[in-house]
Amino acid sequence: MCGIIGLIGHKISPESDIKVRLLKSIAHRGPDGNGFWESVSPAVWLGHTRLSILDLTDTASQPMESDCGRWILVFNGEIFNFLELRADLVKRGFSFRTDSDTEVLLKGLIFFGPDFQLQCNGMWAFCLWDSFEQTALFGRDRFGKKPLYWTRLSSGIAFASEMKGLYPLLDSIEPSQDIESAFLNLFAYEATDWCPIKSIFKVPLGHIAYYKNGDFQLKRWWNTLDHLREIRIPYEEQVEEFKELFFDAVRIRMRADVRIGTALSGGLDSSSVFCTMAALMGDKQSSISQDRISGDWQHGVCANFPGSSLDEAHWAKLVTDSIGVPLELVPTDPINAGWTIEEALFQVEDPYITLPLPQLATYRKISELGIKVTLDGHGADELFSGYGHLNAALLDANVTQATEILAIQRSLSGLSYELNTKGILQEMAKERLKKIAKRILKSFGRTRDFVNLDRYDSRYRQMDALTKSLYEIFHFSIMPTLLRNYDRYSMASGVEIRMPFMDHRIVTYCFSLPWTSKVGGGFTKRILRDAMKGIVPDEVRLRRDKIGWNAPMHEWLSGPLRPEVESILRNPSVGSRLAPSIQGFLQKQNLSYLDGERLWSDLMPTFWRESLKSHV
Repeated sequence: MCGIIGLIGHKISPESDIKVRLLKSIAHRGPDGNGFWESVSPAVWLGHTRLSILDLTDTASQPMESDCGRWILVFNGEIFNFLELRADLVKRGFSFRTDSDTEVLLKGLIFFGPDFQLQCNGMWAFCLWDSFEQTALFGRDRFGKKPLYWTRLSSGIAFASEMKGLYPLLDSIEPSQDIESAFLNLFAYEATDWCPIKSIFKVPLGHIAYYKNGDFQLKRWWNTLDHLREIRIPYEEQVEEFKELFFDAVRIRMRADVRIGTALSGGLDSSSVFCTMAALMGDKQSSISQDRISGDWQHGVCANFPGSSLDEAHWAKLVTDSIGVPLELVPTDPINAGWTIEEALFQVEDPYITLPLPQLATYRKISELGIKVTLDGHGADELFSGYGHLNAALLDANVTQATEILAIQRSLSGLSYELNTKGILQEMAKERLKKIAKRILKSFGRTRDFVNLDRYDSRYRQMDALTKSLYEIFHFSIMPTLLRNYDRYSMASGVEIRMPFMDHRIVTYCFSLPWTSKVGGGFTKRILRDAMKGIVPDEVRLRRDKIGWNAPMHEWLSGPLRPEVESILRNPSVGSRLAPSIQGFLQKQNLSYLDGERLWSDLMPTFWRESLKSHV
């Protein structure tokens, strides 16, 4: 896991300090070292900052050249099945001088071309320079776990792992002309090539790009619809197959030559990951070194908000107690988080609906504990309807199933779970109409052609309504946005997040399942809860009240962050416009989380703009 940056076709004078500034701009992503490779004709400069996780020796440093010197690779990410891929390449006659996954990716791309990505299980963004063809190949993983940005220069292009890596090369750093529409729909653009900064673009998730002689060509290499299965086995066998896939996804993500851990939220998803790690280590203790699994994994870290209604420490401790390991608590308050609001927004780059302070503080604490890798629970909500997109399931439900769905919906809002058939047909009809109207009015906002192509694909159209809804939030809106955010939260402190639920085998399996495997038995996330029986404590496994990992914004904005909020009132360009929102919030009694969320949505565009002005 690292940071990559580079210039292709753009000459730099020998007196310029731009190369040092470029490496410094992404140094937080790779605090263990840096390096570069360059050629004069054509002008190519490839830079890398390293977070050492697999093969800690200098031999595995990047940029990495092929044995013949023709190809040079800079790579950000991890290939979790690198041992299996390496063994196959050895059979094909390749030899290896490192124990890294980087060399496996380099030689796999040389032999198979960009299709080698189909064999890779992991997360990545890379640039492979072919000095003979004078062509750059860029690649980004299936679901966009690792970022890759680029911009055109007066001659050639530049690329980087973060937008701020390109700022030293731009004539001016300004918000895109479409930023206002992005503020209105913060989930609409991450799966596209659009960025909130003018003249910067991203390589979209699941795409490759070729650059040669000034021509930059994008091509989609991954489509989940191409990899769906026909699953006819009974539900009980589905549970066992999912469990086997999940255990293996966790196992290969435990491969590391450093200390690893888990950011526990107290919910089902992260608890499933941590408890599965424990179960695996109970069975696999003798094969740790052979499988490159880290033996130093017993580290559960939980951000807590003492005295807040959003504090989840109790639930996280239930999980660590069940395994017999201590829980590391990170008491989080905005004053001691290590960043002001503007500093935090500059670090995470993109605007978002919640404050990033608790996440930044948690991963900083994780880094201070000597943990370089966490296995976290991201992705399960989008695969199994954790957000409660249950109206869609009603479109395919019979009356009995609809009764259960509506009871689940009520339980998610804090009411008890009770089956009640009274008035079910009327309520079901109302929900159907609401969903249909929502579909007609729904707009993805800014999309690329591949999004719309998926929606008209016969394989998508054959999905049930709930699976369609989950497919869209997983590929085009919520999930890509969260992956972007958590990359910034963790890499700000040089920590790598691995996500077993994002294993492509699990993703394609789950989108092949019917909606009844995801919702049923009185719960959302049905198949996950059933697979984790006897592994995760039932108090956590059967929780209904878990919400996303959010900061108590209403308490912070009215308390310790109040001076920063009030500072906006003194801003002549926006103070009068935002005064009603700010004053109404500060004067209100019995503030709720939703009150804080509404105020933040009003304030965030101003804070975001100010963060850009004050840090560039």
